[in-house]
Amino acid sequence: MKKILMGTSALALAGTIAGNAEAATWDLDWGGYYEAAVAYRDSDAFSDAQDGFDVISDSEIIFTPSIVLDNGLTFGVNIQLEGNSAPEADYIDESFAYVEGSFGIVRIGSTDAAGANMQGNAPDVSWIGASSGSLAGRLGIPEFTGTYGQPGGGDAAKIAYFTPRFSGFQVGVSYAHDSNEDKNSPTGAFEDLFSVGANYVNSFGAFDVALRGSYSTASAVVGSADPTAYALHMTLGYAGFAIGGSYANNDSDVGANSDSDFFDLGASYTTGPWGVSLQYSHGEQGSDETDQYLGAVSYKLGPGVTAGAFAGYAESERGGADLDGFMIGTGFKLSF
Repeated sequence: MKKILMGTSALALAGTIAGNAEAATWDLDWGGYYEAAVAYRDSDAFSDAQDGFDVISDSEIIFTPSIVLDNGLTFGVNIQLEGNSAPEADYIDESFAYVEGSFGIVRIGSTDAAGANMQGNAPDVSWIGASSGSLAGRLGIPEFTGTYGQPGGGDAAKIAYFTPRFSGFQVGVSYAHDSNEDKNSPTGAFEDLFSVGANYVNSFGAFDVALRGSYSTASAVVGSADPTAYALHMTLGYAGFAIGGSYANNDSDVGANSDSDFFDLGASYTTGPWGVSLQYSHGEQGSDETDQYLGAVSYKLGPGVTAGAFAGYAESERGGADLDGFMIGTGFKLSF
């Protein structure tokens, strides 16, 4: 697989030899989002001083300069700058270069594994989510890896290839030498990270369908652990209604309770600028488990401007300790 990926990349790059690119110019594009909300939250994981009203936000600026050469190939860069990182955190989320043509897309750099790129979760109109652990995380409650989880390192420096979409079908595959995001750093804790994903997304009149699947594996640099992860997703939609869910299994290959399972279910309805959704997720590993419930309503005020309100509840049992909490809030999301 490693040779196939390298060969695909070399073939794509070789195509730049043909054709004259002197007339092409760079498109210095950029975008991003900003999510802001005022929320009241109460959780067993917090002290009395931490409970109450608070401001929660998330943001990212995404730089996407690209150039289309005279031979039809597109070269570009995707650099995602975190807007809410803590001082000790990584300010850059993903940073990769790509080449795109009739053969598909090749990415090289720090980016999600192919399986994660091609996955999905239950319908939801909020920006809080009960599928990825965002709700539980904002309540300080232990969470489980969702359908986007990949063993050994999410944004490890890698090479990835995605086919063109044929009649709704697309396939992707990626390889990373080790789990470090920065290739100038020493080898990470895992090596030989492989990931493959496939999906089918199509519409038939008012009926929409999305089917997704992924499988990923890695090897421990020290020890014999070979973690694996696989995930499945389906969403069906009709005339504004959508119902769906996903399932994921992550096996760390360490200890008797190495397997963790996660699933989510959800339904939504959108009409004009309005949207409403209900979402539920459950994760477990051995006797530990976490449940999340989320209801949300949204209203599109204009292009890239969405206001909304949400109410969520999460509960967890870990090592015999029970935690629960809830959060109610309202705010807006700007996408530009």
